[in-house]
Amino acid sequence: MLCLDKKQVDLYCIRPSLIVAIILLMISCANTPKNKNEAILEINESTFLQIGGIEQYIQIKGSNSNNPIILWLHGGPGFPLTYLSYYYQSGLIDKYTIVSLEQRGCGRTYYRNRANDCSIQRLLVDIDELTDYLRKRFNKEKIIILGQSWGTILGITYVQKYPEKVAAYIGVGQVVNFDEGKIYAAETAAVVAREHQNYKDVNELATCMQSFKTSKTVTDLNLANLERMILKSLQYLPAEKSISARKQLQLGLLSPDLNLNDLRWFLIASNTHRIFSHQSELLQYMYFDFDVDTLIDEFKIPIYFIQGSADWITPTDMVTQYAGSISAPEIKTIILNGMGHTPFLDDPEQFGEALESCLSRIPVPADSNAIQGD
Repeated sequence: MLCLDKKQVDLYCIRPSLIVAIILLMISCANTPKNKNEAILEINESTFLQIGGIEQYIQIKGSNSNNPIILWLHGGPGFPLTYLSYYYQSGLIDKYTIVSLEQRGCGRTYYRNRANDCSIQRLLVDIDELTDYLRKRFNKEKIIILGQSWGTILGITYVQKYPEKVAAYIGVGQVVNFDEGKIYAAETAAVVAREHQNYKDVNELATCMQSFKTSKTVTDLNLANLERMILKSLQYLPAEKSISARKQLQLGLLSPDLNLNDLRWFLIASNTHRIFSHQSELLQYMYFDFDVDTLIDEFKIPIYFIQGSADWITPTDMVTQYAGSISAPEIKTIILNGMGHTPFLDDPEQFGEALESCLSRIPVPADSNAIQGD
């Protein structure tokens, strides 16, 4: 998948000969003990919910149903990490009820329906329907929206449209302008390569950048050049504290939440050509159509950004600049030193502390009888 740190990239270059070994290891790990937090969970659901006319997979975990609700919007497009939630949410579920949605057209939702009618408008309607369901079920006036990478496009767009339903927004790996971010990263990497007198890499980056700049749609993209540009950029812009490929694979295989469909979708999502085929409309929107500056620059709810200092997928410099250009009741950017595009995987404990430092500043979303009739 293209939205990954360098240490994670090798994880997705799985040789076919390893697939059988992975499946066998999955079977051997089928009886892995549950995460210790799960024994005290009041809510621990893994189910399909009728959303937008199809059954969509959701996971809900929390120790107390009265806690604030966080709706976690995954990245990609089409790259849910729900099967790793036992790892990166374990320090949060005592204080929050966390709801993870596997968006239409991907993951378990895809295998349940084979529906692939994906568009930004359709996904926003799905999110709104799920938000209303959660507000009514848990008797909350408002919930918290957390977006990661691609999920930040959905999240920040949604909270502008429905601020009355949202207590706060958290962007993790916030997309500002995706194609400009790719060029910015490549240009920065080229400077580093030149300083090391690696002129072959400088020229390779220049060639790939020129190819990318001439593309206006995902069908125009030279995917081989795009991959080379991203991987070469990350080679020169490493995230020292980024989770290793080996650890992420191990965490996935040992997950008590993993099933065969997670592996099947992983193999699709990690193949550039296949994921571009499956998610073409959403990738078109992310790469070429979305620009956060086209949104209204005044928000009615608190806005928080949590970034790895070495996030070059959604460059942190661009996020901090954007944060300084908007207005909201409160705006805060937390930069986690040495981490990359997925700081919640790089160091769940430090990420949890950052998240809590943001959310502890807002009023607890109130219970509300008014929404019972929504």
